[in-house]
Amino acid sequence: MKNSPFVAVVIPNYNAASTMYKGKPILQLCLESLRKTDYNNYKVLIIDNSSTDNSKEIVRKFNEVEFVRFKSKGDGGGIPKTNNYGYKYALRKYNPDYIMMYNTDMLVKDREWMKKLVAFAEVHKDAGLVGCKLLYPTGRIQHAGMIIDSMPRNRGRGEIDKGQYDGIEEVDGVTAALWLIKKSVIKDVGFFDERFYSGFDDTDYCIRVKRAGYRIFYYGKTSIIHFEGFTSANSADPKIRDRSFYNYQLSYAYYAFKNFGILGRAKMLAMALARAFISAEDKDRQRGIASIRLRDRIPWRLSATLGAIVKSYSIYKM
Repeated sequence: MKNSPFVAVVIPNYNAASTMYKGKPILQLCLESLRKTDYNNYKVLIIDNSSTDNSKEIVRKFNEVEFVRFKSKGDGGGIPKTNNYGYKYALRKYNPDYIMMYNTDMLVKDREWMKKLVAFAEVHKDAGLVGCKLLYPTGRIQHAGMIIDSMPRNRGRGEIDKGQYDGIEEVDGVTAALWLIKKSVIKDVGFFDERFYSGFDDTDYCIRVKRAGYRIFYYGKTSIIHFEGFTSANSADPKIRDRSFYNYQLSYAYYAFKNFGILGRAKMLAMALARAFISAEDKDRQRGIASIRLRDRIPWRLSATLGAIVKSYSIYKM
């Protein structure tokens, strides 16, 4: 049997072995779940950015998975640095036809998920990125492609999955929590902008893919369970949650300065300030008036937001 195109599955990791779900490390659940994948030509790479837990020991239990230690310079680096290291490592060692970005907090639902995405990309030569439906553990929709404007957002977020996003569509973007990208696209577009820290690096990359003349597709005929922010914004550790909030605001403001004019920047920065006071996030539900609530520790959040905006502008001007 002829092998399918070779896929390198790049999974960034930082201390996912210490994040538990139903008594098991989320990293272990992720790798156990990936074993369900029915595809005959892929390699899983855990790109570990200086974890201090037992991530390496867990990965050793999976002989088919390669553990790649990455130690970034300076402040420890953000997700884009880890992703870029994973891309470069995979391209150098394996020269794959495709790279699959994949998060540690994901569970396989459909054994043929990878086969379906690769087959679609093989037919559509102008596909720069291909993503699929992501679901919360409850079955509600988390991601059905992205709408990218001055306030980027996931389509379908929080909706009950009634098959309304089961089609295949060209979209503004897809999330890097899971996307398939061709080697040739990486050579044309380049790597993630490492001036982002956490969030919006994938949105920015989608903009660059489009500008390079490629199309981005949402493939709704397969889905993956994604806990979303399980090891960051929704972590049980308050210090990690605080760091995640600051890094998100930093990346959000930098995204505004980089990609939009005065009006777009003003709109996004106003949204960043509003996020210090209120939240419309409500896992597994649609965002709306009913989901709006006051934040805790508003003075700290406002100070962190203002600091992030100032820092993001200095990063933009560098």
